Amino acid sequence: MLYGLLAVVLMAMDHRGHWVPRVRSAVEFAVEPVYHVIEWPVHALRNLYGQFQSRRSLRHENRRLEVELLGQQAELQRLETLVEENRRLRALFEGAESLEFDYRFAELLHVDLDPFSHQVLIDLGRRDDVVPGQAVIDGAGVMGQVEDVHLHYSSVRLISDPNHALPVQINRTGLRTVAFGTGKTGVLNLPSVPLEADIREGDLIVTSGLGERFPGGYPVARVTTIEREEGATFARVWAAPLAALDRGREVLLIVTPPREPTRATEVEEAMGGDDSAELPSAETAADPDAETGGEG
Repeated sequence: MLYGLLAVVLMAMDHRGHWVPRVRSAVEFAVEPVYHVIEWPVHALRNLYGQFQSRRSLRHENRRLEVELLGQQAELQRLETLVEENRRLRALFEGAESLEFDYRFAELLHVDLDPFSHQVLIDLGRRDDVVPGQAVIDGAGVMGQVEDVHLHYSSVRLISDPNHALPVQINRTGLRTVAFGTGKTGVLNLPSVPLEADIREGDLIVTSGLGERFPGGYPVARVTTIEREEGATFARVWAAPLAALDRGREVLLIVTPPREPTRATEVEEAMGGDDSAELPSAETAADPDAETGGEG
């Protein structure tokens, strides 16, 4: 009852003097700081929550971008691998375009570069009509010959094997000789080159075709070192194979009537009887610095 009477009195006074709005404004001005003080924690909490949500969203976005970047990097590496593989295959088949015989593509399964035996395994075998003696090449030069054939794979003796010998000739002059493996993938030895023969460092060595074991005229190596010792019958000649004996992944298997793989002992016997034509051991042949001699 009292509050109702008070309300009527205030309404009458406001109607007469219009002072209630002024009182209301004064009260609002007085309590405004209190209102801001009360509202500040609420705004702060809202801002903090918003920042938390933003940071969480940024973390999720960063994680998504990191995963996407890793995927793109992996894809780029795969593309680079494919580009390199395409380059190798292009070189391989471009090198085979000039060949006058059939060939088959093969991939390396295993590489064994033991100092006493340089062999690789290829993914063609007896079921693919592979037979011992077939020549194996890559896009740069001769690699070796098939030695053992199994059902699904075959072993290939590389030209760097110390028991391998390859009839060759100097491309510039036609001089025929034999290239022996030394047990090192980067060195072949030509021990039967006459002392006064016309041979130079950088000369290209190709297959001679003798013995019908390798097609004639295919690149084998380049002469790297020539040593001529006064009074000797033969010069000491070393060459670097052109084929990627320790790096390639793809090879070509020559399809020709094969012969048995050439071994160094067979060549020595064929040259036999001439004491002055003594051939160096594999250890000596493998290292041009193993013996001293005058530069050619």
